[in-house]
Amino acid sequence: AFFFEAKGHLGVEIVLIATIVYLLTRKSFKPIKQKPLTKREQEELIEEWQPEPLVPPLDGHANHGARAQCVYKDPPVISGRPAAPHVVVGNRKVANFVATNFLNLADDSRISAKCEKALQKYGCGSCGPRGFYGTIDVHLELEERFARFLGTEETILYSYDISTPASAIPAFCKREDLIIADSGVSYAMQSGLLLSRSTVRYFEHNNLDHLEEILRGVEKERTRSKKSKSKSSMQRYFIVVEGIYHNYGDLAPLSDIVRLKEKFGYRLILDDSLALGVLGRSGRGSVEHHSLEPEQVDITVASLGHAIGSIGGICAGSQRVCDHQRLSGAGYVFSASLPPYLASAAIESLNIIEASGAVLVGRLAKKAAKLRSLLADADMGPLVLHREHSRDDVSPLVHLQLKPSLEEEEGRGVSKGAGLARGTTLWPYGGYEACVDLLQKVADAATKEGVFVSVAKYSFLDRRAAPPSLKVAVNVEHTHEDIARCANVIRKHAKAVFDSASR
Repeated sequence: AFFFEAKGHLGVEIVLIATIVYLLTRKSFKPIKQKPLTKREQEELIEEWQPEPLVPPLDGHANHGARAQCVYKDPPVISGRPAAPHVVVGNRKVANFVATNFLNLADDSRISAKCEKALQKYGCGSCGPRGFYGTIDVHLELEERFARFLGTEETILYSYDISTPASAIPAFCKREDLIIADSGVSYAMQSGLLLSRSTVRYFEHNNLDHLEEILRGVEKERTRSKKSKSKSSMQRYFIVVEGIYHNYGDLAPLSDIVRLKEKFGYRLILDDSLALGVLGRSGRGSVEHHSLEPEQVDITVASLGHAIGSIGGICAGSQRVCDHQRLSGAGYVFSASLPPYLASAAIESLNIIEASGAVLVGRLAKKAAKLRSLLADADMGPLVLHREHSRDDVSPLVHLQLKPSLEEEEGRGVSKGAGLARGTTLWPYGGYEACVDLLQKVADAATKEGVFVSVAKYSFLDRRAAPPSLKVAVNVEHTHEDIARCANVIRKHAKAVFDSASR
């Protein structure tokens, strides 16, 4: 009766007491003492030890040929504003076809005045990440203005443009996810793909047939995996492209890509860095240019360092897309926020584009088309204008590429425009590095005649670099004489340099 009245407490206490007694009476564990190593044994172990390298060795997939491009042999010294349409290199005034300051906003006095006022009001730096104490009113204003400008629910601001895709892509793409990416994406996008740890499959640059072939193959795999239940139902699927490709200067066929992503149920990530302020009737980028709705592109990343004339990057999308990055975007969470004067510069750039964007975009498109027309008709030897479609004529970034040797191209079955892995393509004039050296000679000779152009540079970390090329960027303030002179000077020196190398 007492046990039932105590409701079992007595029994529980007896068990606890017995457990404590058992533990106290057990012998404590004593590890077996090992005989210490002798001096000779220690020396043998040290001699046998091989430390692992901090950086993995370059393998066959790495971009060996680009290593020579990472350092200029004779770097040009520019006086004055480096992004202006005309600069002084050494002691010579030249037309600047290097800077991607397409709308000349980086050289606009109105933006300089805004930067000065912001410096006086806020000081130089922001002193911390956005989530700590680095958020300032101009950051919030810029995010709101870009969301309104692009027609998205929200945008999120990053302090460094190259960290934007490297933060946004891994925030959404995880180890078990699948990404289908254009093989021509730039190093910034490649970094995001690598950091995501997702499975990445590349389709041939701007080849919609190859893209659809991969999508159909994945669809078959998904059907088989659903039957066998071998894959997680939480696996996500993405397509990654650029509005205007950094490494080629051509446009993505975005309307067709959107059609395919909606047909097969993928999310679309778009890098619109070069298209922002350049494409569309009013400079709103690829979505406006291709007559799409903003919500048809799930995630848009863009640099503010080209047509916007500032520094930093943005990611635009739905409210959920942006809010998720405020906790998961590494560049947003851990990096100091964008200096306020640079945010003020971007806001003023938006003011200018909203007021006169249609005029600026129209002028730039005409000058870009004029330069492309002149270069397409010019005899530059093996140097050719990269142009796959008439839609590319509005792009103000021009790549003049070297053709791979035709014998190697036919012998190995390399498709047109491949040139992605130099382990499978032999280049004329003694190899890829030799082609780069010849292009640098063309660029140096053009600079001496008043046309400042550059050779496209690729890091040896760049897993998928484009063919060797001269890169030419059009500024809206370039005169028609500048453009005609650029085409003539490049034609003249390209013909001379490559004819000499062929002898």
